[in-house]
Amino acid sequence: MIHKCDINQKIGSGAKITTEESKIISNIVRQEINFMIRNSIMMTPSNYEKWFLLFCHTIQTNQKLNDLELIGLYKEFYDGQVDEVNYESDHRRESAADSNTPASNKLKQIAKEVDVSLQKIIDSLDQHNDSIDSHTEVVLENSKMINEDSIGAALEHILKELNELKKENGNLSTQLSSYHQEISSLNSELNIAKTEAEVDFLTGLVNRRRFERALDQQLEDLIGKKYPFSIIMLDVDNFKQVNDRYGHPVGDDVLQEIAIVLKTFLRANAIAGRVGGEEFSVILPGSPLEEAKHIAERLRHAIDNRKFPHELKV
Repeated sequence: MIHKCDINQKIGSGAKITTEESKIISNIVRQEINFMIRNSIMMTPSNYEKWFLLFCHTIQTNQKLNDLELIGLYKEFYDGQVDEVNYESDHRRESAADSNTPASNKLKQIAKEVDVSLQKIIDSLDQHNDSIDSHTEVVLENSKMINEDSIGAALEHILKELNELKKENGNLSTQLSSYHQEISSLNSELNIAKTEAEVDFLTGLVNRRRFERALDQQLEDLIGKKYPFSIIMLDVDNFKQVNDRYGHPVGDDVLQEIAIVLKTFLRANAIAGRVGGEEFSVILPGSPLEEAKHIAERLRHAIDNRKFPHELKV
C-alpha cells in the first residue's frame, strides 16, 4: 500500500518547515501518542516511526478511523506485521514492581534514546535561533541603504516573518526542555524502582526475587561453563521468641545486625539475600564445597560473637 505523507518526505529532505506544517506535525504526534497509550503499544523507535507515517497518511487523506480500523490499516501498510505492536501477554502479567523485566529494560533504553534525541533537537533550535539573529542583523543593516519603498516593505515583511519564526522556535524549545526534564526524571525514577524491586528495604541485602535470578544465572554458568558455586543458608534460631518477648523493632535490629555481618565478612562477588522472615542465603561464585564450609563457619562464629540488643544470643 502506498503511504501518503508529504511532511515526512520534507523532513527527510531537510527542507524548511513552515509554521502551518509544524502545527500539522504536532497534531499527528498528539493523535499518535494518545492512540499508542490507549492500546498499550510499546513506544520503540521503530513503532513510533511506523505509526507516525500511518497517522500522517490518515490526516493527509482526510480519513477518520477508529482504533480497530487504524490497526487494520497498519497491517495493510506493513504486510500484516504486528510483532512490535502490543506488549507480549507475559509482560502484562509480570509484577509492576519488577523493573528488571524486558519491557522495563526496553523502556529505560527508550528513555535514554529520547533524552539524547531531545537534547540534540534543543541544541539545533538554539543554533537556528542564533542564525536567525545573525540574518536579522544583516537585513537591518541593508534596509538602511535601500530607498525603494517596495523593497523596504518586503524587507520589513521578512523581518516580521523571522521574528515570528524565532518566537515559534522559542516556544518549541521551551516545551522540549520541559520534556527533557521529565524524561530525565523518568530515568531517575526507573533506577530507583529497579533498586527497590531488587533490595530488601530492612537489611539492604538483595530480596528473594533478585536472589533467585542470581541463582538461575549461577546454574546456567555451572551447566554451560562448568563454573562452580556454593550456597550457604542461614536461619536465626528462636527468632519468634525474640519478636514475642521484645517486640518487632528489636527483631528488626537483629536482622539488620546479621546483614551487617554478611556484608562485612563476605567477598565482593558474594551475593547475600534475605529470602524469608529470618532466613538468609548466600551465593559464593567460584567457591568449592570445602571453601564454602570454611566461610560458613566463619560467619557463624562472627554472628555468635556479635553484640545484639538486650544481650541476645542468636
